[in-house]
Amino acid sequence: MLIMACLQLQSGIFALLYHYALGKYSKAKASDITLFFILGAETAAACLFVCSYYIANLFFLYQFRPETSFFAWVLVGMLIAMALMGFLCYFRPGSGTRLFIPRKCAANLNTHARRVKSRSDAFTLGALSSICELPFTLPLYIITSIEIIEMTVEFFPSNLLTLLYIVVPTFPLFFTRWKFQTGHNLADIQRSRAKDKPFTRIILCFSYVAICILFIYFRILTP
Repeated sequence: MLIMACLQLQSGIFALLYHYALGKYSKAKASDITLFFILGAETAAACLFVCSYYIANLFFLYQFRPETSFFAWVLVGMLIAMALMGFLCYFRPGSGTRLFIPRKCAANLNTHARRVKSRSDAFTLGALSSICELPFTLPLYIITSIEIIEMTVEFFPSNLLTLLYIVVPTFPLFFTRWKFQTGHNLADIQRSRAKDKPFTRIILCFSYVAICILFIYFRILTP
C-alpha cells in the first residue's frame, strides 16, 4: 500500500489534467472531470487486482502452490529488479520530475490531459494512467493476491484488506485535488514533487526489498 501511495505517474497526470481543466472550465466542472479521472484510475486498479487474484486462484485450484515453487523465485527477482529500478530509474536524471516512461508516451499523456473535454475522456485517461504504471505494480498485485488467498484470518478482515489495497492508489489523487482546491497551482505541486524525489526513491527501494525479504522468509523458507 505504501508503494502504491508513493508512485508518481498517476498523480502527475492528474495534476496536469486539473491544471488544464481549470484553464478551460469553471471550478465546478474541473472538479467534476477530475473526479471521473479518479474513478477511472480506481476502476482500472480494481480490474487489475481481480485479474491477478483469479489467476493466482487458478494455481491453487490445480494444487500448485506458487509461493513454494520456482515461480516464487521469479517474483523475488522481479521485486529485486523493482527495488533497483525504483531507486535508480523511476525518475530520469535531472532536476525535474520526469519519470521512467518513454518521452513519446509522456508527450501523448500530456496531450490527452490537455484535450480532455468530458467525463468519459477523464475516466479513460485515469484508467490508462494505471496501466502505464503496471511495470511497478504488477509484482505487487500478484504477491498481494497470493497473500490474501493464503490468509487464515476471518472473512471480513481479508476482504477489508483487499478493499484498502484497491482504494489506496487514489489517496495521492485526492491529496492533489485538495491542494488545487486550497489555492495551490501546478508549479507549487511540481516543486513539491521535485523536492520529495530522494525520499520517494528511498521509500520505493526499501519497500520492495522489505516485501522481498518477508516473502522469502515467510513463504519460501517457512512453508
